[in-house]
Amino acid sequence: MKPLYFPFTYIPKSVGKTLSACFRQTAVYQISGTKIPEDMQELSREGILDIRIPLEINGEFLDKILKDYRAWVNIHQGTETAFLAAMANKIPFFDESASSQIRSDLKKIGKQIPPEEKPDPLFNAKLFLHMAQEFDLQKKELDQDLMDIDAMEDDFMKNLKWEDEDDHAQAVARRQWDKDDPGHFMTTERIKAWASIMLQDSQVPGLFITTSRAVLEHLIDIVSEMEEVICLDAIPMGADEDEAFSNWQDGLMESLEMMATENWPIPMDDMANPPEIPERKTNVKLTIFMVPNKTPYECFADCFETEVLQAGSAKTATQFKNTIIALIEEGD
Repeated sequence: MKPLYFPFTYIPKSVGKTLSACFRQTAVYQISGTKIPEDMQELSREGILDIRIPLEINGEFLDKILKDYRAWVNIHQGTETAFLAAMANKIPFFDESASSQIRSDLKKIGKQIPPEEKPDPLFNAKLFLHMAQEFDLQKKELDQDLMDIDAMEDDFMKNLKWEDEDDHAQAVARRQWDKDDPGHFMTTERIKAWASIMLQDSQVPGLFITTSRAVLEHLIDIVSEMEEVICLDAIPMGADEDEAFSNWQDGLMESLEMMATENWPIPMDDMANPPEIPERKTNVKLTIFMVPNKTPYECFADCFETEVLQAGSAKTATQFKNTIIALIEEGD
């Protein structure tokens, strides 16, 4: 079993390294094989990410329809953020044959044509996830520029105060993690769009991980059965080559898989704390939540107001009796 990252499709390199402190490899969705960000490709080559494309959109078609649609939104809405909001609100004519309709609408500025076709919610969800990924990527680049400025200021102050270099490095790393949580932006829409794809995947695991506390808190509000079962707050980063640490990771996954497949309640005594590695000062916090007696499909179907699962569907058959949600954060 591999954990599946949600509800984002973009994972920066720094976040990927943090995920690898808990799990050897993390699965993540992408919408197009030709639109995978370079840093994610690198993480995939290193074996940290398992990139999955359950429902692919052709890259050239994606470029074409986004170009036309951006033009439409610039006329009607005016901003990139409004673009995402509009997409999440189920654009009336938005489906795989939408480009011609968009161009037609562009010729009639300010006059919206009543929809003649039903929207394709699944296609809309895929496109929304891709645009959210582009938004997150651009924001990450801006945050990096701001962090570089912070680092220069810190270097200047450190030289004035003769601060310890290790303490300075820790402070810079901490600020990087504390940048705005992308999950605060359109939380509901992100989760619904991601869940729309996940519910079409016949090979979902029993373990789902996020780095967004905003997403976790939103999910707790939706899934009333969700309860915290354990918190591990001293997991070292960059200890992949340490044998004791690797054995701990394997044991952690075995315990989590048992939690997902066995009848609840399950004894938690076998969940060992990670080994201490003194030379690793940056630690990771892993908080594990359980949704007992709900399969992953049933759990994420709760994100929708209407019934989205068909009873007895082969797509929702799974060995997992419970759903595990994990929040990964950088500790103090």
